Amino acid sequence: MNDLEVKEIENEVILKRSDALSLTVVSNETYSQAGELLVMHKGLKKRIEDYFKPLKDAGYKAWKAICNRENEEIEKLQPALKHLNAELVKWNNEQERIRKAEEDRLRWEAEKAEEERRLANALQAEKEGKKVEAEEILSEPVYVPPPIVEKTVPKINGQTMTTNWKWRLKDINLVPRQYLITNDVAINQVVRALKDKTNISGIEIYPEQAMKGVRQ
Repeated sequence: MNDLEVKEIENEVILKRSDALSLTVVSNETYSQAGELLVMHKGLKKRIEDYFKPLKDAGYKAWKAICNRENEEIEKLQPALKHLNAELVKWNNEQERIRKAEEDRLRWEAEKAEEERRLANALQAEKEGKKVEAEEILSEPVYVPPPIVEKTVPKINGQTMTTNWKWRLKDINLVPRQYLITNDVAINQVVRALKDKTNISGIEIYPEQAMKGVRQ
């Protein structure tokens, strides 16, 4: 099929499309008309598909060849990419562990110093005969501003350390129902085989009809 033939098909579709869309089946005659139009449109569809198939095949082969070459070159970089990424993550995690440990140490020292200060103030109040005030001092909640230790890991231009949370299955029986999905493939196989005799709890079986003849 050449471009002229494709153009002819386009014109034919335009002319017949309005007839097809405006047709309502109300009698055996209009039913036959609808069937003829359906066969004609499916025939046009197949002719168009036959015309474009070799073009698509050629384009796909060219695209696939380019993708394969691209993947070959990228694959050469994968060992270095994985190694460098692992080293950066390892160093960043270790430094973050050290930073948080230092924050914990500073927080513990600050809380200890605050507790000693409160205890000294309470003892002083006790010596001065201010028992109620001493009890109030000791009953106050201990609060110190959380210490902040700045990160020391340098930033890499154009790169950001991200955290992606993932999951793995431990016990399917403990997973809440709203997180489970139906096995569409298995259900479709049973329905196609048993049709209206299918009996699966929670599944409604219904027919969906369409005219079939010329390949769609």
